[in-house]
Amino acid sequence: MYFQKHKAFDKIIGYEFIKDELDQIADTLRNRDVYTKMDVKMPSGLLLYGEPGVGKTLMATAMIEASGCPCYTCRKDQPDGDFIRTIRKAFSQAEKNAPAIVFLDDLDKFANEDEDHRDAEEYVTVQSCIDDVKHKDVFVLATVNNMHKLPKSLRRAGRFDRLLKVDVPTGEDAVAIVKYYLRDKKLDDGLDISFVAKALNGHTCAELETVINEAGLYAGYERADDITVEHFVRACMHVIYQVHGDDYDQAMLARDGFSGMRTRTVVHEAGHAAVSEILRPGSVTIVSLLGSQRDSGFTAYNMESKTSENSPLLDVLVSLAGMAAVEQEYGSRGYGNSNDLDKVFRMVEALVKENGVYGLCWTEHRFDNSDALLAQQEAVVAAKVEEYYCKVKEILSLNHAFFCDIIKKLSKKFVLTQMDLQEIRKKHYIIPFRG
Repeated sequence: MYFQKHKAFDKIIGYEFIKDELDQIADTLRNRDVYTKMDVKMPSGLLLYGEPGVGKTLMATAMIEASGCPCYTCRKDQPDGDFIRTIRKAFSQAEKNAPAIVFLDDLDKFANEDEDHRDAEEYVTVQSCIDDVKHKDVFVLATVNNMHKLPKSLRRAGRFDRLLKVDVPTGEDAVAIVKYYLRDKKLDDGLDISFVAKALNGHTCAELETVINEAGLYAGYERADDITVEHFVRACMHVIYQVHGDDYDQAMLARDGFSGMRTRTVVHEAGHAAVSEILRPGSVTIVSLLGSQRDSGFTAYNMESKTSENSPLLDVLVSLAGMAAVEQEYGSRGYGNSNDLDKVFRMVEALVKENGVYGLCWTEHRFDNSDALLAQQEAVVAAKVEEYYCKVKEILSLNHAFFCDIIKKLSKKFVLTQMDLQEIRKKHYIIPFRG
């Protein structure tokens, strides 16, 4: 039989799987007789967890509305002693008015204890209250940013029967949320919704909403008729990448001439962008010479491009591309590569030691933690990094014209978007790398 979700979930954009889960739980609370006839117990609690800004509280309130049950909410907004009494009162009222819900919003903020001290009075109180209302038609709903701040005894089955992770929106969810936030905005024809979604893929709902609103604020301040790509990119730079307005404005006004370090930054970021686009077309969303630190740039990638089986290996090649590009253009590796190298060695080390990509004999196992094995593992990692570095230089050599065109355009514009890279790509025959 087709089952129609409760209209309360219409306010949640995307996240269809999570809405299905929440609607199922709400139905058990709203239509208890159906489940009683089947001799099944009601779930005792649900814990929604995920990073801040993904909409956990919105989801929880939708489920509460769909359940039709009275709800008693606890948020940490009182001194410790008063808050303990508030927690106990909420559970007591829920028991008296059962079936009911106790909603513990931001449960991991109930106590100021760190991850190694989880016996705070607030958690002990919640735990004992949950036990006191067991089998008394009281459902406990909680949201949590950091699961590890909670004691394991609190988040176990029987207290919270279901743990549901709310991830940052990606793919179709990201597109749906972006469309929702853009639904009444005046957009320039050049601002592609799919580009906006890809550029914000993997960021929280709160960040999506803020970036889109910031773009509108920039357009309004300029008295523009529509929100353009430039407004959106500037909003992204501000909100996501911490490049503030004054830095952005000065850069846009001073596009002639670079310091030696800045010139190397152009080549470095162009290398990342070129190799990523050769290996995974459409993977780069923004390339910028402006970073959160002086003389730093960045290359941002669409998370959807990192779903293939070979992704870790491709990530290694892309991460080495900045250093390889600088060496290819200047004859030396220069400086500013430490972050890339740290990341590369960590990735290759994981491929060698944990995943056995280069042979099971190199992996870590419980029977051999000798110094000899460690030395062999390190030698394999170093050799593989050198091998990949040579491959990256070959990729850049095979597609030197494409790489140089990115350098030229990036030097003029400071910031290139996915659409800019697509236009550059159309002018060149890309030689695929077979390695």
